[in-house]
Amino acid sequence: MSRFAIACLSLLVFGWVLVVRGDEPKSDDASKPKDEKSSAVLKDEARESQEVLARRFKDFKASLLRLAQRLEKSTKPEDRQRAENLKKAIALVGEQGVDLKFESLIDILKKPSTSLSIPEIKEAMDQNKMLAEDIRAILALLMADNRDDVLKNEIKRLLELIKQLDKVIREQKVARAKTEGGKLDKDDLGKEQKKVGDDTEKIAKSMDKDGDGKREKGKGDPKDGKGKGQGQGKGQPGEKGKPKDTPPPDNPNQPPDGSPGRKQVQDANQYQRQAEDDIKKEDKNDASKKQSQAIAKLEEARRKLEEILRQLREEEIERHLAKLEQRCRFMLAIQIEVYEGTVRVDKAIGTNPDKKASRAEEQRALQLSDREEVIVLEANKAIGILEAEGTAVAFPQMFEQVRDDAKNVARRLSKADVGTVTQVIEQDIIAALKDMIEALKKAQQDLKSQGQSKPGQPQNQKLIDLLAELKMIRAMQIRVNSRTKVYGQQYKGEQASEPDIQKELNELAQRQLKIFDVTNNIAKGKNQ
Repeated sequence: MSRFAIACLSLLVFGWVLVVRGDEPKSDDASKPKDEKSSAVLKDEARESQEVLARRFKDFKASLLRLAQRLEKSTKPEDRQRAENLKKAIALVGEQGVDLKFESLIDILKKPSTSLSIPEIKEAMDQNKMLAEDIRAILALLMADNRDDVLKNEIKRLLELIKQLDKVIREQKVARAKTEGGKLDKDDLGKEQKKVGDDTEKIAKSMDKDGDGKREKGKGDPKDGKGKGQGQGKGQPGEKGKPKDTPPPDNPNQPPDGSPGRKQVQDANQYQRQAEDDIKKEDKNDASKKQSQAIAKLEEARRKLEEILRQLREEEIERHLAKLEQRCRFMLAIQIEVYEGTVRVDKAIGTNPDKKASRAEEQRALQLSDREEVIVLEANKAIGILEAEGTAVAFPQMFEQVRDDAKNVARRLSKADVGTVTQVIEQDIIAALKDMIEALKKAQQDLKSQGQSKPGQPQNQKLIDLLAELKMIRAMQIRVNSRTKVYGQQYKGEQASEPDIQKELNELAQRQLKIFDVTNNIAKGKNQ
């Protein structure tokens, strides 16, 4: 249902974009109507389109509300999360006043063409633009993917389970050693074995998929020792009340019980209870055998969890890489656009008699500056992703350099400084983004070709391998060197006199220090 809802909104936005594009100003000749009649017809068609879109949007909003109400009643956490996203989208509709903006735009379009003033036409265009932006924001909210949070939480849960398993495995090995040593009396030994069994039973309960220890009806109670499920009560009775040597065989018609590894933990717990009974009977040989079987089952459960953890970690890394590549491509497209615009403005200024920017060229440079600010925002988001992931060292620094360069470009363009240095910085940003895109593509290919990582260490998988990080460091150093030469050629003398240039030179010096720190951190293994 949520996919259907998103598809509906996508169609709505698509239709709206067509309207927006239809309202965008064309060239002077194209924007002039052939006659007053054709202009009126076009305006009526635009009004009818807005009325249709407004009705569809209201229907869509009602559908969103119904869908949210159904999803929030679901037992699945992911459905409840989707319901929250839908509610946020509905709230955003109210906050942005989308319905009122539709009504305002339609009211303007209802007026006769001859009575429309320039301010009203401008208002219609502004309403058009704001509506398109609002709907895009709603679509972005609906398309929000909470899979990253799900992966993060599940990885955290598995790491905690593995930590708990390691603890009970150690405790069980100690209890086995004491059993085989024969120095403790049966009461003390039995208490120690019971504690290990109780701890293991708690782990089995916590391994339910919902994480709250609740089990579905019909799967048996882990404490009763006589249900239809994998009973793990003390001394699960066999013939004539004697404990069985092995857990009951799997029932192929029984649904999976909890998360992977849970059955092995249950089986281990049953061996532990049997060992506890053997200790009471002072049968230490059988008790030691059951303890060894329990350890084997616990280690098998740990291997299963580590394999699941490895797969989840690979998926998490793959998603991070794909998102970073997508962000880099978006930033690259903007930077190429800004660079080409900078070159055009520079050429236009060069044709002016006084070689200074005219008012129109200053306005165009300001527009380019605003576009450059988008790169700053996107770079900050990428840095946040990398810092949260934690294993990459050179890549966050690369994004910081791109961000700082973009800030300098935006500042320069705001002053209509479209000269050589500004263009060199823009070219450096383009080169850096291309380098990162290639590295991210290769990292994704390597991840797919690896198949399996080193067993037993899934949590140590890295977002970017060492070779790619070193290549990034080399690229950063080359750009610092070339930028230093550019500044030396453009600004003569021992020291630059302009405060802005002094600031950029100081940033370049700090960049060199950070490159050293990154290299040093990798050498010392601080990215491990």
